[in-house]
Amino acid sequence: MKQAIEFTKNDQTYLYVGPRRKSNTSYMIVVTKGSALIRLGKQEFLITQGTGFWIPFDCLHALTILPGSQFYKVEISTRVTASEKNEDKFSSLCKEAGFFKVTPLLSSVLVELANSPESKQNWKDPYGRLLRVIGDQAMQLKVSSKFASPHLAKDYHDSLSTLLAGKKVIDSAAQTELAKLLDVTVHEFETCIMLREALKLSRSGRKLPQIAEQLHTSVDTLKALAQPITGESF
Repeated sequence: MKQAIEFTKNDQTYLYVGPRRKSNTSYMIVVTKGSALIRLGKQEFLITQGTGFWIPFDCLHALTILPGSQFYKVEISTRVTASEKNEDKFSSLCKEAGFFKVTPLLSSVLVELANSPESKQNWKDPYGRLLRVIGDQAMQLKVSSKFASPHLAKDYHDSLSTLLAGKKVIDSAAQTELAKLLDVTVHEFETCIMLREALKLSRSGRKLPQIAEQLHTSVDTLKALAQPITGESF
């Protein structure tokens, strides 16, 4: 990292399937459109519009971004100054992963950073002061990983787990609630999850016929879906 705190605004055209790895910075993601998934161990979390998720330094995780999603990402070095007035005093960042509340202040600062012209993105300019506000906010984060999605009614958490496992959700009420949360149809989400698994298997050296058999689909289906959704061909 060139700076102690770095901000990026991201538009994800295609399905992004990140590897399982340890984070080399602490970072937060705030989704503004679409959704993202973060896996921690055996549990996976759904990050939807208006939701923030914190990943601490050295955290083993895997990130998936659905096509058409937009999100802000703020990366923070392992230790940043707690305030400009006392630059020699360091304060540890949150060491737990989980959802956090996107406060009006944090939301406003992120929007301001996103609208800053590239020529003004200098640590010594107002842009840098906004980044330090983000750093101060990060010091105060309180996170939760109790639920896979904080915005979904408890009655539908099992259905979400089923969906994330790549299985069909049959209950119509659950489908309706999940579609509202995801901003895509359940079928579209199921397709993305299937292609995510196909990409993982392909990267591990599996051949396309083997992948199709394991995912209970056809080679032609995988070929037809791959390019428009993942931007890649099998």
